[in-house]
Amino acid sequence: MVLTASETRKQARESLKGKWGTVAIISLIFIAYSFLMGFLSAIPFLGFLVSIASIVINFPIMYGFVMNFMKLKRGEEVGYFDFFKDGFANFGRAWSVLGRLLQKMLVPLILLVVAVIIVIVALVGVIASAGLAIASMGAYVSSETALSYLLSNVSVFSLVAMLIAVILEFIAYIWIIIKSFHYGLGMYIAIDNQNATALECMNQSKEVMDGHKGRLFSLYLSFIGWILLDMLLAAIPVVGVILSYAGLVFLIPYMQFASIIFYEDRMGINSPVTAEGTVASEDSESNSNENVESKEIKEMSGSTDVKAEIVDIPEIDNKDE
Repeated sequence: MVLTASETRKQARESLKGKWGTVAIISLIFIAYSFLMGFLSAIPFLGFLVSIASIVINFPIMYGFVMNFMKLKRGEEVGYFDFFKDGFANFGRAWSVLGRLLQKMLVPLILLVVAVIIVIVALVGVIASAGLAIASMGAYVSSETALSYLLSNVSVFSLVAMLIAVILEFIAYIWIIIKSFHYGLGMYIAIDNQNATALECMNQSKEVMDGHKGRLFSLYLSFIGWILLDMLLAAIPVVGVILSYAGLVFLIPYMQFASIIFYEDRMGINSPVTAEGTVASEDSESNSNENVESKEIKEMSGSTDVKAEIVDIPEIDNKDE
């Protein structure tokens, strides 16, 4: 079954029923951790060490965060801080997944770096040549004169170089976005298939996402209203930051559950939530099992009337009576 963005969000809301408190607290702890790492990174000397440490541990913690949400989506119990434990327990696997993802995006990343270098070199050349021209005047130069010298030293070559660099950057970003949708399910596949290599997970993600990248893009785009609302809340004086973070506490699990449902839909994984977004009842399950058992009995007996077969069985006298 191919779910639309609206159906995916509906199933996400159904799956979150009774779990909002848990996912909100886990998201709050994750946001608090991210804020703390950012705050410590701003401290002189210590900040450099914290930045290095965060680069090393952030992706495994994110891996554990996604893993915990997948467990919650499937009815498993998790602790509020379990995403740290699961992240570090899968430290090597998380980095292997990230490494393979970066490898798949190597060409557009190199293109992006080259474009940035071209822009920097062109700007440095223009500023240096203008600076030498101004310095040769040997006198006080007004800002208007300096600006005119700067503009006059912008050669056609520099303009063409910067234009080419901007085009390359645009192409690189579009390429990276497309690649990210191609391999966007790699982490989920790696979590569900512990015996599969990171490369196999990435290749499988590309295979199942062929022809469906637009659907994933539409799903993410459908959250744009909530994201803009959260940004508007952040602009409110005094309480804006608090309201923004409070919104993220609920928006993050909502988006994450929707992503998990999209992944399960693409992989054909059975979910506790039906296509209508309801939990299957025990009565329907028992009726289904009875139908299956009845069908098996019919096939074994070769009869279309199970009751007739049972009635025709001769009674055996009980000698003990």
